[in-house]
Amino acid sequence: MATSSITENIRVNNPKVIEEFLDAMEELEKNPHPKTEADKSHVVTDPERIKSFMEKALRRREYQ
Repeated sequence: MATSSITENIRVNNPKVIEEFLDAMEELEKNPHPKTEADKSHVVTDPERIKSFMEKALRRREYQ
């Protein structure tokens, strides 16, 4: 996933936070975290897990 799609909706108006964010991004670029099997996304096919996820997502949407 492109970083721009992740950060597109982030709004920061504190210069210190911006500097910390950029420092963290630069550090990650220098020392990338090797992707493990646990880091990879997987297709969820279990109906109960899908239902649980959707219920949680809909509850969060109600609060926005």
